[in-house]
Formats: sequence, C-alpha cells, structure tokens
Amino acid sequence: MARVEQITDKAQVAAEWHPLYDRIVAQRGRVAGPYSILLHAPGVADRVDQVAAALRSDSQVSAADHVVAALAVARAKDCLFVWSVQAPNARRNSVSEEVIAAIKERRTNGLTEDQADIVSYAQQVVASNRVDANTFSRLKDRHGVRWLVELTTIAGHFALICGINNAFEVPPSPQGDQL
Repeated sequence: MARVEQITDKAQVAAEWHPLYDRIVAQRGRVAGPYSILLHAPGVADRVDQVAAALRSDSQVSAADHVVAALAVARAKDCLFVWSVQAPNARRNSVSEEVIAAIKERRTNGLTEDQADIVSYAQQVVASNRVDANTFSRLKDRHGVRWLVELTTIAGHFALICGINNAFEVPPSPQGDQL
C-alpha cells in the first residue's frame, strides 16, 4: 500500500484537471503508479506526462531501446512498479526474455553490444551521475548526438518516475512482472 492515498478515480481530481485525467487514462488504460501520486500536484503531473509523451512519439530512440533503458533504470533504482509495467511492455516491443532476465539479474551476457551499452549508459546516468567516455563514444558514434540526448532524457525521466514510486512506496502492478 502506498504511503498516501493513490488517485485512481476521476472524482478525486478537481474538475479543471479532468481532461488531464482522461488523457492519462487514454494513453495508459488507467491511472496508476506515479500518476496516482503525481495527480496530487496536477500541474506537475501534466508536465511530466507531456515529457513522457514527447519521449515516446518525438524521439529517434526506438521503442525497444526506450524500454531497455527503462528496465535498466528500474533495476538500478530497484523500482518495483516501473519494473512490473516495463517488463511486459518490453515483450510487446520485441525485447526477448533473455534480455529482460539479463537486466533483472544485473548481467550482460544475453545482451547485444548495443543493448549492453544502453543498459550501462542508463544506469551510469542515474546511479553514478557520470558516463564513462568509452560507452558515451560508442553510443554517440553508433546513433548520433540527438539520439544520445534523447536516451539521456529517457534515463532521467525514468529516474524521476522511479523516485516518485519508491518514495511513496507505490506497489507493483498486480498484472505485471515482479522484480
């Protein structure tokens, strides 16, 4: 159980924020996880949702690479909710069970060189606040600067989402994977 009441019903939100609530439900199927907390500060929830939407729709980072980065951050932060949602999302985006298990078990065997670099990069961004020069250069050379900026933003975004879920002890999705 979360540390504060989770907002999961439209009636819990002031009428002026009902369009935001509806947008979150339209994109995610329900209000849960970080948004059940963020809606206590609806203006912030709106901006966080806008960033999340931009990272999904306006990014050169593929959906599969996006979710690999999300899993890497969830694992680095031991975030039960993000893992529970992103592991099934990874499967929907053709990320193999072997890759999901490797990230979960904190190992690199089973990952391609690019996936290993994405995992390492995302985890370095959120855990050590720096990225080693070799990993940075390999990803920049492989994908370009814009892609790398977007990957960095994805990692930072998931660090924010994990921080909210962990601070408020949001439980994992019962339909999702357990970390």
